[in-house]
Amino acid sequence: MASSSTRKRGSKAFWPRVRALKPTAVVNSWQSCKATGEANLLGFPAYKAGMTNVGVIDNFSHTLTKGTEINVPVTVLEVPAVKILSVRLFANDEYENLQVVKEVSAAIKDKNLAKKLDLQKKESAAPSVEELIEFAESAEVRQIRVKVATTPVEAGVSKKKPEVLELGVSGSIQDAITFALSILGNDVKASSVLKAGQLVDSHGITIGKGFTGAVKRFGVKLTSHKSEKTRRHAGNVGAWTPSRVLTTIPLAGQHGFHERTEWNKWILKISDNVDEINQAAGFKRYGNVKTEYLVMKGSIQGHKKRLVTLSLAARPNKRYPKVAPEITYIRK
Repeated sequence: MASSSTRKRGSKAFWPRVRALKPTAVVNSWQSCKATGEANLLGFPAYKAGMTNVGVIDNFSHTLTKGTEINVPVTVLEVPAVKILSVRLFANDEYENLQVVKEVSAAIKDKNLAKKLDLQKKESAAPSVEELIEFAESAEVRQIRVKVATTPVEAGVSKKKPEVLELGVSGSIQDAITFALSILGNDVKASSVLKAGQLVDSHGITIGKGFTGAVKRFGVKLTSHKSEKTRRHAGNVGAWTPSRVLTTIPLAGQHGFHERTEWNKWILKISDNVDEINQAAGFKRYGNVKTEYLVMKGSIQGHKKRLVTLSLAARPNKRYPKVAPEITYIRK
């Protein structure tokens, strides 16, 4: 009998393949929370507008097209300013899990944000930087994060209710507390956090495709045209013993709308000049970009208008140049 040489279908990296709990991703680990460098936010939320292509002067040192103009597919992300709602201090509990030990909130009056949260109506005396640093030392605080709210009403997204999420703060604990309290209650722009030429990781929810079969879900081949009952299935689904179907068997089920992280997305451009990027008829199923935007090399997971959380690259690829390439044209 001939031996099979077909590669394994699907991937063992993702299990269970189920729908995400909500249409926004959660970043549980901020890898760049180190006591080095200047204190700043470690990420930023963005709305996916669509894709286009641009011409750039290739500045990679190891490519055959170095120094020549090439065409690159790009994704446009709109990044309206975020509002800093509170500062959170995290420390380890008895099981070495991070828990919030103190939160300092700002008094914000926003009717759109009130649809999402119970806002603090009266201003209370916020602790000083020295008091908060003293508390952090006594409570052995490990991380500083800020709770932020997006402003979709300012962007091209047709909704008013914002998303609320956490962003990490870099630097030492003292520097992070000082920086976080200085921006508490204010608006922060993406240009103060990200810059062209940086590598970031994108966290988002993929496009949902519903309940699909094994052929579309895993890419298995159709069985012979003389097969019994059906052709679009996995064939043998396992041995008699053990008397159960293993998780590695390609079966029908949920396809898409999964929470995924993609590493090392390259920022080619960040700007607020919307005339340079807006298409003649607007981005399909999105409209026009109205605020700051990012031009990212390649594709970004998720549907248009969906929120994508960008974080500084946890495993930066050293082959990427530190400087963004020169953009010669943007297709409209």
